[in-house]
Amino acid sequence: MSAAVMVIIGALGFAFGAPILFPSLGPTIFLQTVTPNEASARIWNTLVGHAIGIAAAFAALFLFGAEHAPAAMSFGSIALGRIGATALAVGITIAAQFVFAAEHPPAAATTMLITLGSFAADWQTVLLLAAGIVLVAGLGEFARRCDPALEP
Repeated sequence: MSAAVMVIIGALGFAFGAPILFPSLGPTIFLQTVTPNEASARIWNTLVGHAIGIAAAFAALFLFGAEHAPAAMSFGSIALGRIGATALAVGITIAAQFVFAAEHPPAAATTMLITLGSFAADWQTVLLLAAGIVLVAGLGEFARRCDPALEP
């Protein structure tokens, strides 16, 4: 089921020319299918946890003025602003997830993909991330309900 979910999201992204399949969706579907009884696998945690991570990443990038700094993975070095933004954003992501009872560890990876520059800090990125996250949350929940072995 987890492979099927990744294929569906990847195929939709390919069909629409939109990169909606990204690394932190893998751990999300893992949680949904391997540990469906865990709170972190719930649809609330998935959607709200990632939303918190995205918001924290954008806020921290703009606070540190690092939204246009070179991406850490391709530049060969990392700008100090990206380091500060990453530290702050991950801290906010974790703290806010506890406040909203939306603990979802893969969201911290989404946060870091943004703060380290793998994704551009713009509204198109927010929409692409939201599409992938909503798809994995919905398809993961569907997979859990369709497969008796995955039911909580």
